[in-house]
Order: sequence, then structure tokens, then C-alpha cells
Amino acid sequence: MKQGIHIGTNRQIIVCLHIFVDYLAIIAAEHTALWLQAMFREDASRAMVMPWEYQYVYYPLLLLLVMFQADGYRFNRPSLDVTRDVFKGACYGFLMYMLVIFLMRNRLQVSRYYAGCFLLFSMAYIAIGRYLLGKFVLQLECLQERILLVGAGRTAERLLEAFADDPCYGYKVVGILDDHPVSNKLPQEYPLLGGFKDAASVIKEQGVRTIVIAAPGLSEEHMRKLLVSVQHLTDTILFTPSLVGTPLGSVEISTLFVEQLTIIKSKNNLSRWSNRTTKFVFDMVVTFFGCILISPFFILLAILVGIDNKGRIFFAHRRVGRNGKEFDCYKFQTMVSNADEALKKYLAENPAAQKEWAENFKLTHDPRVTKLGAFLRKTSLDELPQVFNVLKGEMSLVGPRPIVQGEVCKYGDNIREYYMVRPGITGMWQTSGRSDTTYEERVEMDTWYVRNWSVWLDLKYLVKTFIAVIRKEGAY
Repeated sequence: MKQGIHIGTNRQIIVCLHIFVDYLAIIAAEHTALWLQAMFREDASRAMVMPWEYQYVYYPLLLLLVMFQADGYRFNRPSLDVTRDVFKGACYGFLMYMLVIFLMRNRLQVSRYYAGCFLLFSMAYIAIGRYLLGKFVLQLECLQERILLVGAGRTAERLLEAFADDPCYGYKVVGILDDHPVSNKLPQEYPLLGGFKDAASVIKEQGVRTIVIAAPGLSEEHMRKLLVSVQHLTDTILFTPSLVGTPLGSVEISTLFVEQLTIIKSKNNLSRWSNRTTKFVFDMVVTFFGCILISPFFILLAILVGIDNKGRIFFAHRRVGRNGKEFDCYKFQTMVSNADEALKKYLAENPAAQKEWAENFKLTHDPRVTKLGAFLRKTSLDELPQVFNVLKGEMSLVGPRPIVQGEVCKYGDNIREYYMVRPGITGMWQTSGRSDTTYEERVEMDTWYVRNWSVWLDLKYLVKTFIAVIRKEGAY
């Protein structure tokens, strides 16, 4: 009972901390918008009427309430879901904010410039504040939720890796249960407290109220018995069914209570015209404004590449695109002029490199690459000209890796998913190990992405790609 109260108190403390940080972010956004308005819209600033109680009490409380209703303060779930709900809450709150201003227009005078700045900076400050707070909370074990892990196989390893990489999870594993642990790593990191049959007694002994079942190999009967034996002892049970790799990124779960059945409805998002249009518009808008922002840097790189390659700046290679149609995929020139001859000679002299080329169509140490080209590849800046492919409608910002015709056979039946979308500048495989992954893993990642696409997934991979480029993780 004490443990349950402790867990509830921890959750309340975390929620209160996030509400406080969001409140500070909203106030900071208001002051930033007022400062910018005073700098660039002096007439609007003089005409603006904003009583202090609206600025510091009514508006912030309205936005926090809407965000709370949008599940913006529900944690221990994927950061992608939390980000989506916080974004929705902020947008709906802003609409309520504007409605109040309209209804109170006889008492309030607020410019459109101020409102637009407030929306942008409130989202930015909330994101920064929550990120910093998440890092802080993860350092405090007293605020982490103690959990018992049932299962010690590859699925459990992957699950704990996801928990560790995601700041929106605040779990602390007290121990694991498994009859025959497959993982060599988990029993070394966490105490092995028993087998599956010991679940109930271990839960009582450890006082945990949340368990995570990561044993997809359990039979239906054993899983049912396990759930029944521990359900009355816990507040929350998380379990991973044996559906690894199944397209479940957009699902709805319904329960037929009389029949005691569960229905899982899985949607193929990219099969819908509206979603494909949304993805296309998202690519065009982000790429257009992104090109404007990076144009000075792009021009500088183009000049350096031209000097390094004696006037040769861009390189176009035939790649397979949507519906199997080939297109010219642009990159900065990173190779010597006699690249084909250099490659043939190198492969003939190095059997190991020949095998690597046959498997991945890439080389860790490529003799064709110039010194500047090696840097561009290491930072993935050689792919920057592909923004022109996006603007031409041949590629997407996020999608499967563009392949050559000789790789089509390696995709097997999964080539159907590849043909459904435009290949991307970045994607799931680039952010999950880059060239360090095997070819089969890359095919699986590309296929999973197509089956589970969402705008929020694209945003997530764009952010992860930026981080991977900065850290230079696995690119060559």
C-alpha cells in the first residue's frame, strides 16, 4: 500500500513539475512576443491592451487546462505520442486563446503579430523546457517508477533500450523473471529474481505496482495464467505480444465484452489519398523554407566542392523511385574523375572489399572518395542536393533509402512497399545505425516505415537524423 502511494505521489510530482515548467514557458513566450512587437511594430505595441491578470493568470491557465485535456501530462509512453498530444493541446489552446480575445475585444487589444509570435515561441519554449526537465528527472532515481521485467530475451533487450533512449519513460527495473534467460546481458545488469511462476510472490516482496511482460514466446495459455495471477497485485501491466515487425503504428483496439474478444484494427496510412497528399505538402513546405535558410551554407559547400573537384560540383546517379520509375538522384561530387577504374582495381585487389560491395553496395574505405568527399560523406552533407529531388517530386524528406535497379531483387516481396512511396533523403535506417546495419535490416526498416507512416514519425526521424549527422554516427 505504501508503495502504491509512493508511486502516485511521484506521478503527481512529475505532473506538477511539467505544469510549472509549461507555465514559465508560456509567460516567457508572452514576454518575447511583447518585446518583438515593441521592436518591430511600435504602433501595435502602443495600441495593445493586455491586463496583467489575463497575461499571468487567465491565458496561461486556459492553455494549461486544454493541454491537460489533450493528454499532454500523461507520461511513461513514447515521446512521439507525448509530443503529438502537447502540440495538439498547444494549438487547441491557442485557438481558445484567440476566441477569448475576440469575445473580449472591447476590453482587450492584441495584434496579429503578437499572437503569431506568441504561438511560435510558446511551442519552442515548452519543447525546450520539457526536454531539460526530462533530463533532470531521469537523473533522480527517487522520481522513477520501479518496475518488474518479466522476460529476458531479445524483445526485453530492445524494450529496455527504447526506455533508456526515450526521456518520456521514467522506469527503474528492480529485477527480471525468466525460466530460461536467453539474454546474456540482462542477468548481468539486473538481478534474476525467479521464474514466471514466481511473479506473484516477487511482486509482493518487491512492492512494485507496475510490471512489464516482454516474453512474446509464451503460449497463449501461459500468458493468460500469468496475467490472471498478477493483475490483482498491480496498477499497470505492459506486455508485448508476438507481433514484432507487424504494421501496428496506427491501430485501434476494441473489446467485445460479451464474447470476451479483442479486435485490433490496423490502418495502412499511406494507402489513403489524403495522407499521401499531406506527406507531399509537408515535404514541399519544409523543403522550400529549409532551402531558403540553408542557401548561404549550400552555396559555400558548392564552391568548395567545385574547387576540390576542378569544376565538377554535382553528381547524378540513376535510382529507383515511386512505382519503379527511375530518376536522377543528386549528390555533391565526392569522387575522383576516374572513379569506375579505381573501383574495379580496388575490388580486384581486395576480396574482402569485393564481398562488402556485393552485400551492401557500399565500402567502408572507398578508394574513389576525395578528402573533402570523405568529410561530406561522414557528415552526410553530400546528400544535401537531394532537396532538389524533393522539390521536383521525385523524393521525400523521409522515406526508404533510394536504391539502384540491381538492388530491387534483394527486396523480394517487400518491393511492393518500396514502390508505394517516394524514397527519402533520410529514413529509419539512417537513424538506427546508418551504414552499420545489415542490408536485410535496412529492408525491414524501410518496409516497417511505409506500413506505419505518420507525420509525427517523419518529424521524429528528421530530428534523429540531425542528431546522427552532428554525432557522425556510422555514416560512410
